[in-house]
Amino acid sequence: MASILTAPLGLLGQPLFTGPLLLALTSGPEALRGPLLHQLESFITKIGVSSITTPRVITALKVLLALGLGRRVNRALNAWALNNWRWRAQTDKWTWNWEVAVVTGGSSGIGLETVRLLSRKGVKVAVLDIQDLPESVQNYSNIKFFYCDVTSPDSISEAAAAVRKTWDHPSILINNAGIGGPHSLVEMPTAWVSKIFTINIVSHFWLIKEFLPNMIAKDKGHIVGLASMASWVAPPGIVDYAATKAAVTALHEGLNMEIRHLYKTPGVLNTIVHPSWVRTPLVGGFEDHLEKTQGGLMKPEWIAQKIVKQIVSCRGGQLIIPSKLASATRLRGEANWIQELIRDFAVGGAASEFPDQAKKAAK
Repeated sequence: MASILTAPLGLLGQPLFTGPLLLALTSGPEALRGPLLHQLESFITKIGVSSITTPRVITALKVLLALGLGRRVNRALNAWALNNWRWRAQTDKWTWNWEVAVVTGGSSGIGLETVRLLSRKGVKVAVLDIQDLPESVQNYSNIKFFYCDVTSPDSISEAAAAVRKTWDHPSILINNAGIGGPHSLVEMPTAWVSKIFTINIVSHFWLIKEFLPNMIAKDKGHIVGLASMASWVAPPGIVDYAATKAAVTALHEGLNMEIRHLYKTPGVLNTIVHPSWVRTPLVGGFEDHLEKTQGGLMKPEWIAQKIVKQIVSCRGGQLIIPSKLASATRLRGEANWIQELIRDFAVGGAASEFPDQAKKAAK
C-alpha cells in the first residue's frame, strides 16, 4: 500500500493511476479502502505538514484525474484534426512493398536513418541528394540514389522524372534536406540568406508541386516536412534557421487547408516534425556548446523511428520530439510579456558564450 502512495510523481498525471486510486479511497470495498486510508493518514503524519489532510489529498486526486483526462481528450482531438478529421487510418490503401518514397537529404543524418527504416518495411526509397549514398546502403535493391540539387528547380524536375521512370509516382515525400550554422544576424554572410531559405523551405514548395498532383489524383499520399523546435522559439545565433523552420510550419498548416478545402482529398496525409537538437552534420562544430547548454543531443535514429512510425500508422500529424516540449507550441498564444520572459529564460543564459562561436563560424 505504501508503495502506491509514494509512487513516482509522473504517475500523478496518469488517469489510469489516479482514477483507480481515487475510486479505491472513496468507494472501494472496506477491505481495500480501510488499509489504504490508514496508509494515507500515516503518510501524511510522516510528512508533518498540518495543511495536508486526507480530504484535501482526495480533492487533489480529483483535480489531477480531471486534468489527466482533459489531456487525453485533447490529444485525441489533436490527432483527429491533424488526420483530416478522420478517426480511423485508411490502412487498406497502403501496401508497403508497392510504395515509393522520396527522401531529400537522405545520404546522411536523419534522412539516412529514415531511408534505412523505410527500406526495411519494403518501401522503395529514392534518395535525392548531392552527396552519394554511404557504402552501408549502396547495395540495397530498394534504395536508389538520384542526384538532386534542391536549390535548382530544374534539378528537382530532372530527379523527379527519373524517379517516376524508375519506380512510378511516389506516394511518400519526406522533405528532410536542410542546412544551418551558428552566426549572429550581423555576422551572417549575404549569400547565405538565399541559400538557407532555398534549401530549408523554398525547395519544399518545388518538391510538393512535383509530387502532390498525382497524390491528389489518387487521393492517397503522405507529405512529411522536417521543421524544428526552433519553429516556436528562435534562439540567438540561428535566427535564420529558425525563420526557415517557422516557414515550414506555416507551409504545412496551409497544406492541410488546401488538402481538405481545395482538393478535397482527405486520403493525402500531412505530417510536420519538430525535433529539438539532434547530433547530425547540421550541428557540426558546435556540438560541445549544445551538449553543455541544451542538456544533450538526440540521436538521428530516434527521430527517424518517430517519422517512420507515423508513416506506417497511415495517419497525418505533428511530431514534437521529445514530447515533453509540446508546451512550447502554445508559446505564441501567451501575452507578449510572458513570451519574452520564457524566451529569456530558455535561451538567454545559453547565448552568453554563443556569439563568439557564431562570429568565428561565419568568417
